[in-house]
Amino acid sequence: MRRYAAIPVRGPRSPITVLTMGNTKRSGIDSDRGGPYPFRESIVWLWRNIRGVRKTNPCGIQALPQETILNPIRPRITLGVVGDIMAMGRHTLHIAADVRLFFQGCDRLIGNMEGTVTGAGKPSPGAQRHNPSILDALAGLFQPDRTFLCVANNHAGDYPAATFKKSINHMRDRGFHVFGLRKEPFADIADGVRVVGASMWSNRPCGEVAFFDVLDRCSAGAAAFCMAYPHWGYELEMFPRPAIVQAGEDLLSGYDAVLGHHCHVPQPLSVVRRGDAAKLLAFSLGDFCTGLRLKKFQYGIVCKVEIGPGENGIWRIGALRWRYTRVSPGHSGSMQVRLASALTL
Repeated sequence: MRRYAAIPVRGPRSPITVLTMGNTKRSGIDSDRGGPYPFRESIVWLWRNIRGVRKTNPCGIQALPQETILNPIRPRITLGVVGDIMAMGRHTLHIAADVRLFFQGCDRLIGNMEGTVTGAGKPSPGAQRHNPSILDALAGLFQPDRTFLCVANNHAGDYPAATFKKSINHMRDRGFHVFGLRKEPFADIADGVRVVGASMWSNRPCGEVAFFDVLDRCSAGAAAFCMAYPHWGYELEMFPRPAIVQAGEDLLSGYDAVLGHHCHVPQPLSVVRRGDAAKLLAFSLGDFCTGLRLKKFQYGIVCKVEIGPGENGIWRIGALRWRYTRVSPGHSGSMQVRLASALTL
């Protein structure tokens, strides 16, 4: 099985290792820059924020139809997945009925909890601070005891470790499952189904969450079906760069599916063939919610997949269904997430 990038990195450098070392603040090569990217990528990030989303498609990735069958299986579990759950600022989060309806029939739900749940003030302007009320909105979307929140992302270190740990405890006290931690990188969400969270990025030093080095030890033979849920890629780009495409294909040598997040805009859901298996490779599910009123941050993808054994007994994804979402101003200071018919950026 291919080795994946380790953070921090010491020793031999595989292609994914080079990808990670060259593009994270806290890798085996320390950096004093204040963001997750080296200087050149920081300039690109700033340019994207000023000029808008990059729309070039260097690898010609084609999106899967919104309803498709990847493999013939006997469904055992239906899994719902969302992308980045961003801080709402001064707004409250309202999740529309059509989004809740979309997830009806799911057995589990997974999302990237980007930020810290706390009543404390922000330690820096860019810190992602979740008001505790966001957990009420998420509980209204799906049962907390069947919801799994990943915290392996670049904002995990925004607050001191003690505050971050209190945030984890608060989510768990509300009934949510939490994974993507250094000591708990994965969640066995059902019999035979494992999801592994890991981040390619960290804005600040953070010893609490899982980075890409955990991907080696959490997949092969660990479960009948093992899915990677990585925080990776580059912000405000509608299509993945070649290095990310290659990294995703490499991950599928040891994982049955890859569903990613971090880019703040949706990127295509694609399929990679491995023998007679069709494996799902979703590069970015975009923003499920945000308090920002900027259009470029307001789109996401929700998806659900049926998982189970095929005729040969090997577990795979069968039916896949996905939709765009958009979050926009609602009533009384709220921001509302609803299904969207198209992505217009």
